[in-house]
Amino acid sequence: MREKGGVTDIFEKAIELEKACEEKLSHKGVYPNVDFYSGILYKEMDIPTDIFTPIFAMSRVSGWLAHWIEQIQDNKIFRPTQNYVGSDDRAYIDISNR
Repeated sequence: MREKGGVTDIFEKAIELEKACEEKLSHKGVYPNVDFYSGILYKEMDIPTDIFTPIFAMSRVSGWLAHWIEQIQDNKIFRPTQNYVGSDDRAYIDISNR
């Protein structure tokens, strides 16, 4: 967008927001996903906002179908194998206090 002179206020604001969130949330491993910038690109392409969600979903359908196919092949829900190795004596902390 920059190279074509199409940098808009919303794109600049998105960059500022991403930087601010990174400062506050990166220690928790929280980062924007691909849809954060996709929405801006769709808006710049004059795609109506009411079809953003279907477009986001279409990009994921192949993965959803792959998991469905795996499940019906052996009739098991796909669950990643993992072992929790952290402390099992932890107190609940309300989200507003995290």
